[in-house]
Amino acid sequence: MNNSELTKREKEIIKLIAKGYSNKEISSFLNISEGTVKTYIKIIMLKLNARSRVEIAAYYFQNIDKFKE
Repeated sequence: MNNSELTKREKEIIKLIAKGYSNKEISSFLNISEGTVKTYIKIIMLKLNARSRVEIAAYYFQNIDKFKE
């Protein structure tokens, strides 16, 4: 998976998942609905071929340098 295929918002959500935020906390932090967060997570899981939030977090920590802006 090429990190450039992730949108800025998807990268933000991946970071927050890696920090342990819940969907509710992510929605509050980003000022979007919980449903929107769930949709983003589904898209992220498809793009990363991840089966869980843990795998999303692992992707973040394995590619942390690509998330620095």
